[in-house]
Amino acid sequence: HVNHNEEAVVSTQSTGKESENKFVVWCTGRMGCEGIKIEIKLLRRQDLISLISQLFKPQSDTITITTYMAPEDMDSVVLAIMPKKGLKRLQQEVQDLAHFATERKIESYDLPSTLGLLVEFTEVANELLTTPVCRTITENIDVFDSIHFSDYYTGFKISQEGQVETERPKPMKRLIFNFVIPGHGKKTKNTIMTSTEPLLRMALHMMSRVHKFKLSKEKKMKAEKHRIQVEEEYLKQTHVQRQEAAQARRDEKKRQEKEKVQDLDPDAQRRYEEKEYKKNMRRSGPKVKQLKVKTG
Repeated sequence: HVNHNEEAVVSTQSTGKESENKFVVWCTGRMGCEGIKIEIKLLRRQDLISLISQLFKPQSDTITITTYMAPEDMDSVVLAIMPKKGLKRLQQEVQDLAHFATERKIESYDLPSTLGLLVEFTEVANELLTTPVCRTITENIDVFDSIHFSDYYTGFKISQEGQVETERPKPMKRLIFNFVIPGHGKKTKNTIMTSTEPLLRMALHMMSRVHKFKLSKEKKMKAEKHRIQVEEEYLKQTHVQRQEAAQARRDEKKRQEKEKVQDLDPDAQRRYEEKEYKKNMRRSGPKVKQLKVKTG
């Protein structure tokens, strides 16, 4: 339930089962956000292959909380805390982290050295990573996986070569919390589930802090400049990609035509080549307007 003291106005909840091991809860009614989606992803316990795989590579049930912030509910904030092991890879793959965030010393905030911190401005980390927040993460490190706050969330970069991004993903304001249910799926006792409560309360607390947080005037101007630069770079990149894709289509068409001509008899090939020659001459020749002159 997302209601919290005076911040609650109207609350609705909707629970759905997306698959045999994934459940989703949608919540509304909290001031400062449009809604919250809670995803509970359980380990596959219904087939033998998954059970055997779990013996060799233990994994855990997970909880992901995604907060949908309205445009007016969140300032320019990009911040992520996640395991240091995969920090560099995610920074390269997640677009907003690649564009805006830089790595900062995690020790400055009394957080475990196994974690890494990415943030656009230090004042964002100083304001949001308070002593109670850092203490909660540290004391529940076996439950904590990652958090990712962004006013410019557009997902992952396109990784496949030759694939062109035809439509710009609309930047969204999101707060994403990823938590782990301890026990590697072996136990689901109430004591195990209650171990997630401190971080769930922290998530609600941080939603309120982000909602109230305002950048300084100087950093706000820098943030707006960064986002304009990203938009301009995107337009340049997609223009080049569209040109390359168009050229690739033209080359493919020529290749297909060449293969088609090779299947023709010699006379047909000669007629085709003469036709192409005349067409190219018309294209390359100077364009002259014909003027009609009346006589008499």
